[in-house]
Amino acid sequence: MESFGRLDELSKEVAFRDYLKAKRKHIAEELAQMAQEEIRLQSQLKKETYDYKRIEKLSEKQLVTLFSEHYESMRDQEYREMKIAEYKYNSLIEKMALAGAEIKSITDHLANNVSVEQEYETLLNIKRAWALSLGVSQIDSLESELRFFQGKQKELDEAIVACKKLITSLTNAREDLIPAMNWGVFDKLGGGLIPVSVKEDCINRASQYIKDSSHKAMLLGRELLDLRHYFNLSDIQVSSLSKAFETFFVNVLNDLTIQEEIDRAYETISENHERAEAILHELVKLRDETQIKIDEIIQKRNEVLLSL
Repeated sequence: MESFGRLDELSKEVAFRDYLKAKRKHIAEELAQMAQEEIRLQSQLKKETYDYKRIEKLSEKQLVTLFSEHYESMRDQEYREMKIAEYKYNSLIEKMALAGAEIKSITDHLANNVSVEQEYETLLNIKRAWALSLGVSQIDSLESELRFFQGKQKELDEAIVACKKLITSLTNAREDLIPAMNWGVFDKLGGGLIPVSVKEDCINRASQYIKDSSHKAMLLGRELLDLRHYFNLSDIQVSSLSKAFETFFVNVLNDLTIQEEIDRAYETISENHERAEAILHELVKLRDETQIKIDEIIQKRNEVLLSL
């Protein structure tokens, strides 16, 4: 029993290291989301910059035709939107740099005393084997329960990643459909001043995201099927989400000039974005509940071991 005397001290050190690892993981997840947001903001900044420069290059006659007597306020509005997009992008880059620095700081700290965890696990495993050899069935029961919930957690993590990827794809599709809708309105007012290539570029990018969203919706559906062994997910209907893309996707590709199809595409994307957000909220809630259960089991198991 004296050989197990250091376990209590090591358990506190390991608990602090686990806290740092959890914090680093959380920051890394936020950084991954910021990386996706950086792509979107960079695209938005390019679009707003292009919009402003496009208006600057138009003649006064074209401006009056396109925006009537309010062309100056429209130009100012485009400039403000460009500067706002630039500010958002630069602010995000700063946040990403800070997050990266914090991850490095935690990693450097964890690099010290790496042997602590190994020593702790070694002593804990020895004591676990010792307890089982004495017929302490409570330890065996807790270990079995722990493996069950860890299996749940793994499936939930995979489903959350799939859902986040779907939401990112839907967001990108929606962002590229917005300028396509605006180009249609400007084109009607300006009598065809907007080049066809510009409008087609917006639609082509959105179409690629739509196709990607459909694929990611199917992947998410597979992950949710795996979770039905653990949870009642009857309220989550992801299959209908992927089917919702099929009809308008073909129409958008076949006729790039139909404004009604663009509007309908945007509406469908928005509806499915809300549905995917609801799915993610439910998955995160289930994962948090599972993690709490895992922590409770580990704490109880370790308390039993330390008390022997």
